[in-house]
Amino acid sequence: MSNFLSKYKSVYDVFLDNWGYQNHFVAYLESLMRQETLLPTHIKEMIFAYVSGLNGCGYCKNIHAEISKKILRDKNDQDFMNDIEQSQIEEKYKPILKLSHKVNEDIHSITEEDVTAILDYGFDEKVISEIISICSTAQFMNTVVVAHQIKPLDQVQNVASAKMMIEKGYDGLAEFMLKRRNK
Repeated sequence: MSNFLSKYKSVYDVFLDNWGYQNHFVAYLESLMRQETLLPTHIKEMIFAYVSGLNGCGYCKNIHAEISKKILRDKNDQDFMNDIEQSQIEEKYKPILKLSHKVNEDIHSITEEDVTAILDYGFDEKVISEIISICSTAQFMNTVVVAHQIKPLDQVQNVASAKMMIEKGYDGLAEFMLKRRNK
């Protein structure tokens, strides 16, 4: 009998087992989530955490929410996960999370009004594609994690993983995992 569904403890274990093609995805993650773009990193991480929560992926939701918190240094800023309107995030980011919700939950309901609500805060139109890309990336990761039955990390592991992601990035974390695996 196979132990396939119990052998993975992290998404990086899956990536490393399939590094021939997954290394491209890790490079994409690094570009999308860590490079200077139209959105600040903490908002990208909020989007990723929010979409992951919608998809029931506790592993991704917890790590990306923790990364966002650590970047913001605000331990109480997870209210966006439950109620965008009542959350403490800046007003200009609320329409971004609302669009993220539609991208994930009802893609056909996206309207020009959704786009305009974001552009009214002075964002360039290109930010819409960036938001859609982050949502799509989160959906892919959520599928990988949930289908492989990877369990959420405990709080200590989650904080350590978030710290490592902030310090090393996706590429750096992959390098670290490769070295650890090859010992």
